[in-house]
Amino acid sequence: MILVTYFDPFGGDTVNVSQEVATRVPQRDYIVSAELKTSKRDVEQQIPELITKVRPDAILGLGQAEGRVVPTLERVGINLIDSRIEDNRHEQYHDEMVVPDGPPAYFSTLPVRQIVETVHQHGLPIELSLSAGAFMCNQALYLMRHTARNIPAGFLHLPLLPSQAASRRHIASMGLTDQITVVSIVLDTIWLWLQRGESH
Repeated sequence: MILVTYFDPFGGDTVNVSQEVATRVPQRDYIVSAELKTSKRDVEQQIPELITKVRPDAILGLGQAEGRVVPTLERVGINLIDSRIEDNRHEQYHDEMVVPDGPPAYFSTLPVRQIVETVHQHGLPIELSLSAGAFMCNQALYLMRHTARNIPAGFLHLPLLPSQAASRRHIASMGLTDQITVVSIVLDTIWLWLQRGESH
């Protein structure tokens, strides 16, 4: 089972691309999807609860990243929350640790290079990223790895949809259909990797 998380809209938006994509990915019997609230306090409660409830074989977090040109697969989550805007509880954090006394960072344990190569073979764009930021997406990745260190986990940032970018100046976007296809390929690649036992 793959646990897929996504976020609700935040920062004044009425749409979050991760929510739009995750709720439209064709159903697979090995996927359980769950929405995370875009707030520090909710994320730190929801992720351990979801892992305990679902008991997944792998975890893929999805999130929105304004300014990203293509989907970006994160390689590392850092033990830091430093947000430029308030979260959905109207709280803002600076220079706080995700987990006090936790390690400085966790690397993704998904087959990131294999995922990128497979998406490219299908003629679609995806890149590796060395920064998940310091907002809720980074917090989610860090907590996924910290909470269940034996479960492969990683995070995929998605660019804005054209409808979101229309109200912003000079911001990249990517169509919903292509983003759904990319996430579907990513999930299929992770599942095949698990079935082959390559995660051990």
